Amino acid sequence: MPVFLRYSRGALFVLCCCVLLLGCSRNPNARKQKFLAQGNQSLQQGKYPEALISYGRALQIDPRYVEAHYHLAQTHLKMGSWAAAYQELSRTVELQPENWVAQLDLGRLQLAGGKTKEAKDRAQLVLKSNPKDSDAEMLLSNADAALGNMKEALEEAKDAIAMAPDRSVLYLNLGHIQARMNDLKGAEESFQKAQSLDPNSAMPLITLGKFYQQQKSWVDAEKSFKAAIDVDPKDVTPRAALAGLYFSQGQESQAEQVLTDAKEQLNNDPKANRLLGDSYLARGQYDKALKEFAALVAKHPDDLSVRKTYLQLLILNNRIDEANNQNQEVLKNSPQDPEALVLKGEIEVLQQHTDHAITTLQQALEGAPDNAFGHYQLGLAFRQKGNSQQAESEWRQAVRLRPTVSEAWVALGASATQREDWHGLEEISDQLRKYSPNSVDAYLFHATARFNQGDAAGAEADLNRLMQLAPDRPVAYIQLGHLRISQKRFSEAEALFRKALTLEPESVDAMKGLATVYLAQNKPAEALKFLQEQIDHHPNSSALLLIEGQVLLQTKQNDLAEAAFSRAVELDPKNLGAVVQLAQTRASLKKFDQAMADYQRAIGLSPHNASLFVALGVLYEKKGDWQRACDNYQKALAIKPDEPLASNNLAYLLLEHSGDVNVALSLAQTGRKGLPNLPNSADTLGWAYYRTGAYSAAAPLLETAVKAVPDNQSYRYHLGLTYEKLKNSARAKAELEKAISLDPKSPVADEARQAISELAPS
Repeated sequence: MPVFLRYSRGALFVLCCCVLLLGCSRNPNARKQKFLAQGNQSLQQGKYPEALISYGRALQIDPRYVEAHYHLAQTHLKMGSWAAAYQELSRTVELQPENWVAQLDLGRLQLAGGKTKEAKDRAQLVLKSNPKDSDAEMLLSNADAALGNMKEALEEAKDAIAMAPDRSVLYLNLGHIQARMNDLKGAEESFQKAQSLDPNSAMPLITLGKFYQQQKSWVDAEKSFKAAIDVDPKDVTPRAALAGLYFSQGQESQAEQVLTDAKEQLNNDPKANRLLGDSYLARGQYDKALKEFAALVAKHPDDLSVRKTYLQLLILNNRIDEANNQNQEVLKNSPQDPEALVLKGEIEVLQQHTDHAITTLQQALEGAPDNAFGHYQLGLAFRQKGNSQQAESEWRQAVRLRPTVSEAWVALGASATQREDWHGLEEISDQLRKYSPNSVDAYLFHATARFNQGDAAGAEADLNRLMQLAPDRPVAYIQLGHLRISQKRFSEAEALFRKALTLEPESVDAMKGLATVYLAQNKPAEALKFLQEQIDHHPNSSALLLIEGQVLLQTKQNDLAEAAFSRAVELDPKNLGAVVQLAQTRASLKKFDQAMADYQRAIGLSPHNASLFVALGVLYEKKGDWQRACDNYQKALAIKPDEPLASNNLAYLLLEHSGDVNVALSLAQTGRKGLPNLPNSADTLGWAYYRTGAYSAAAPLLETAVKAVPDNQSYRYHLGLTYEKLKNSARAKAELEKAISLDPKSPVADEARQAISELAPS
C-alpha cells in the first residue's frame, strides 16, 4: 500500500513560498527588476558606487533594459561623470526614442558640452511631438542663446513662459537672456517675478543677488543673499554667495565669518564644513587651507571628500610621506576608490616609482575612465618613463574629457615646444587661453609659437599682454629680453633683464639673460665678471655655477667649466643639468672614467631618461667596450623604442660584431628615420643594406654620407666595397685608395688594401 505524507497548512504555505522564490530567482525579468530597485534605493541614499553596481547587474541580465540605462545615466550625472552619463543617455534614447525626459537630459548635456547645434536639434525633436513642453522650449532658447541667436532665444524664452506661466525657473531663464541683451530692467523684473512665484525657494533670490552684484549694486545684492539665507537657512549656496560678495569688495573678515558661521550652524552638512577651507584654496592661501583641512579631517575622519582635499594639499606642500599615509587609510576602507587610486598614482609619480604609478593609474581609470585628472597623471608617468607619445595621448584625453584641466594643456604645450611644433603650440595656447584666460603659460606659449613662426610683433604683443596680467612677475620681461637679443637691440634687452631682477632679485633666469646679452655682444669677460659678482652674493647657488660653467664652455675654457660644474654638483647633488654638463665636459677632456661615473649618477637621478643611457653607451664605445655599449643602447631602447641615436649605434655595433643583420637593418632604418640629416645614419643604413645583400639600396645612402663627410675613412671603405659588389671596379678602387690615403696605418686601411687585391680587373 502506498504511503501518503501529510502536510499541515503551514507547511504547505512554506513550501509554496519556496517554490515561488525559486521561480523568482530563476526569472530574469524578476532579477533585473530586483537589481533596478536596489540601484534606485542606493541612488536615493547617495550611495552612487553601489548604485552603479546594481544597475550594472541589471544590464548584465538584459543589456536593452531602458530603465537601467536611464538610471545609470542619472547616477553618472550625480558623480560628475559626464562622458559616461552621455553614453548611457544616448543608449537610452536609442532604445526608446520617445523617452522625452531622457531626450531633454541628453540635450542639456550636449549644450553644457558645447554641442550646441545638436542640443537645438534635440529640443526641436521633443517639441515636434510635444509642442507645449516648456522644458524643451527652454532648452531651445538656451541653445539659440549659445549660438548667438539672441532675438530667437528671447522669443523662445517668452514662449516657454506662455506654456507654463507659473514656473519660476522659466522666468529665471528669461532674465538671464535679457541680461545678456543688456535689458537690465527687464532682467530684474523677470528675476523678481521668479521670486514671487516661488517665495519659499532660495534660488530666485540668489540669482537676483548675483544680478545685483554684477551691476555693483552691493547693498541690494547683500539684501538678496541674506533673504535667501532666511528662506532656506540649511542651504549652503546663499551663504557661499554672500561670502563671495564680501570677498569681491575686499571684506575678507566678514566673508570668513559668514563661512565660519555656516560651518558651525550646519555642522552635519559636509558642504558647509568645507566652505571656509575651499575659500582659502580659491584664493591661493594654501597654508591656511592646509591648517583648516587638517582640523576638518580630525573632526570628520569619515568624510572622504575632505580627506582627499587634505591629501592634495599635503602633496602640494611636498609632504609626500604624510600624504601617502593618509591615502593608505582611505584605500584600506575603499581599495577600489578611483580618486584615491589616482592620488596614489600621483604620489608614486612624485616618488619616481614610475612603473608602479602606471599600473596604479591604469587601474584607477578602469573604474573611472572619464577621470580627467587621472589621465593627466598617467601622462606624467609615461613622460617620466620616456614615452612621450603615450604621455601626449593621455593629456589629450584629459582635455577632451574636461577642457578646463589647464595642467594638461600646459603639459601638451611643453611637449610641443620640445618637438619644435610651433603650429601645434599655437593651437594649444589658444585652447589654454580659452579655458584659462589669465594663464601665464598660455601667453608664453603663444609668444613662443609666434616668434618661431617669424611673427616677432605678435610675440611682443603677447608678452606685453602678459606684463599687464602679471606686472609683478619677471617672466614677461625675461622673455621680451630674449626677443630683443634676437633683434640685436641689446641695450633694451639688458634693461628688461634688470627690470626682472628688480622684481625678483633671486631670478636665475634673469641673471642668465644678462650674461647672454654680454655674450651676444662678444663680451665674454663682462659676462663672466657679472656672473662671478652674482656668485659672490649667492655662494651656495648651484644654478648660478651651472650658468657660469656653460659660459666657460662657450669660451672654450673647459677646465674651468669642469670646476664650475663640479662645484655646482657638490652644492646640489640632485642638479641633473649640472651632473650631465659635468659628464659632457669630462668626456670632451677625455676623462672617460670620470665622465661615465657622472652619467651613472645622472641615471640614478633620472632612471627613465633614454638619452643618458645613449651617452653612456657612446663612452663605452670610445673605450672599446662594445658589449657594454650595446647593453646601454638596449636599455635606452627599452625606455624609448624609437630613440634614433641608440638605434643607429646599436645597429652599427651588431653589424661590426657578428650580430643579427636583420635586427641591425631594422634598427638602422629607425635611426635613419629619426636622424634623416645625419651622415652617420646614412652610412649605418647603407652598411646594413650591404650586409643583407641589397647593394643597389646601399649605394645612394653611402654616397650621401661620403658627400657630407669626404674625409671619413669608414664611409669611403663601405662605399668602395659596395661599388665592388655592383661590378664597378674602377669606382671601387678609387674609393678604397682614398680610404687608405686618409689614414694609411689604420686597420681600415689594411682591409681596404686587401679588398683592392681582390678586385676583378677593369
